[in-house]
Amino acid sequence: MRTFVRSGLSASLVLGALAAATAQAQSPPATKGTAPAPARSATPPANLKQVLATVNGEPITRSDLLDLVVRYQVPLGDAEQRKQVYDDGIDTLANTKLINQFLARQKIEVSNQKIDAEIERLKSDLKAEGQDLATALLQSGKSIDDVRSELANVQRWMDYVKLKGTDAELKKFAENNKDLFSNTQVRASHILLKAEPDAPKADREKVRQRLLQIKNDILAKKYTFAQAANKLTEDERKAEGDGGDIGYFAKNGGILEEFADAAFKLKVGDISDPVETGLGYHLITVTDRKEGPKFDFEAKRDLVLRTYSMELQKQILSVEKAKAKIEKLPMPADLFPAAAEPSTPAGATPKAATPKP
Repeated sequence: MRTFVRSGLSASLVLGALAAATAQAQSPPATKGTAPAPARSATPPANLKQVLATVNGEPITRSDLLDLVVRYQVPLGDAEQRKQVYDDGIDTLANTKLINQFLARQKIEVSNQKIDAEIERLKSDLKAEGQDLATALLQSGKSIDDVRSELANVQRWMDYVKLKGTDAELKKFAENNKDLFSNTQVRASHILLKAEPDAPKADREKVRQRLLQIKNDILAKKYTFAQAANKLTEDERKAEGDGGDIGYFAKNGGILEEFADAAFKLKVGDISDPVETGLGYHLITVTDRKEGPKFDFEAKRDLVLRTYSMELQKQILSVEKAKAKIEKLPMPADLFPAAAEPSTPAGATPKAATPKP
């Protein structure tokens, strides 16, 4: 489960209880096998200041991470999922640090009056939730100066986006991404050959070359794309005889970004070169395309601006990460509460422990 797949400045909103009020975040309902993330007590433990990572020398603390994940359901009883929550949380906070460091270099001034107004709005939101600012600060381990700094960074980002996102720039962006904004859909099939992201480059290249050979064999009509997918794909979610079909999807429909970008560049019937994602390499063919309605820029300018903001953020992060020094410590064993042992129904005989091999 990847909880924090989208990175961005939204993560730098006042976190924990403060963020819930500011962003009006809604926590998903608890489901079987999960429990809410660890609640913050009125008296924060001493190790909240424990440094878990640094970004160009700036620390990310246990408090920072807990304030972020407290709004999400943390899976219990699965060490791999807990580790994923930790890794994604640190990545999100590191991205936030990088964006804030970038903004600091832009020399964008934020007036105290704007921050004062945001603080008053925050107090009002907290009051509506039956809370007060002093208690929320105590629970989060933050000071009022921390909150003002975070709110200032949010305002700097908003000002930076307005500076870059002129009408001409937004119209150009909308035109270049009209498939996204018109909600056009494509239907695609794929062949996946797995490759671990941290595998040696030479091993990943062997997988890519094997997929190229499969493409060449399909083009030479040794077999059809569907036949190759049924026999060769390593997609565990495939259904028998589906030919690699994954159905219709929009460009922002939850499909891996690299996959969607490649699919939407194809004409119906074309086959892509190997496309790399975190799963490995894919051959993609588009089997149908449904054009969406004509996009009205003026009616959906706010949507264009939000999407432009996210894309701008990704571009900045790509540059900043390439030159950043990011150090991350292993996840502390006591970061999340231990999973509760399953209870034995009254009258039942407990199962004997299974010997380990």
